[in-house]
Amino acid sequence: MKETNLYEGVKKYFESLGFLVRAEVKDIDVCAIKEDLLIGVELKNNLTVDLLVQGTLRQKVCDLVYIAVPRPKRFKKNREFSNTLHLLRRLELGLLFVDVDKGMAEEILEPAYFNLDKARSALVNRRKALLKEIKGRSLSLNQGGSSRTRLMTAYREESLKAVAILLEKGSVAPKDLKELGLKSTILRDNYYGWFKKIARGTYVLDDCKSDDYECYRDYISEFRSVLFLM
Repeated sequence: MKETNLYEGVKKYFESLGFLVRAEVKDIDVCAIKEDLLIGVELKNNLTVDLLVQGTLRQKVCDLVYIAVPRPKRFKKNREFSNTLHLLRRLELGLLFVDVDKGMAEEILEPAYFNLDKARSALVNRRKALLKEIKGRSLSLNQGGSSRTRLMTAYREESLKAVAILLEKGSVAPKDLKELGLKSTILRDNYYGWFKKIARGTYVLDDCKSDDYECYRDYISEFRSVLFLM
């Protein structure tokens, strides 16, 4: 498909809003002007990094900038699409989907100022959780870019410390973990199924689950050597 096929739909869209529309003005694919408002539109067959770069360059001279692409044949509002809209919002770019067959354009996203401080304040709890996870790790065992692999989280690390204590002591109570600086709920929650309650307030390791933490044997040994055991 030629990019020129997108022009008619974009032209009709802005003309319906009372804009004067002109094409190929000083390297800008489409310009729309109404009173003192100047809008630039970049036309492309695909939403690419180059297109985003072009859009941000047009912001130097235009009040608002849209990027226009053909409407996807199998359009779904999924996570990938939401992430794309987030990126466009961050760049303060608008998005138009063009139905070439009908010669019509639809505004998917209006270009607007992006308030980063406001966006961060809305996710303050997620930020706190991120910082808590970072501070909760004493080891750096994960490799950046990993996927579909078992990761060492702060919770897993703390659970392994509980395993180290149980290997040393045989049985412990939640208060024993708390005195050593661990969460007392680790044993009760038993997220990984490594622990077994044998009496009220008393836990031991579940031997049937030992294979699950065997791969961390070296780290468990390290924890045993540094923890102050009762």
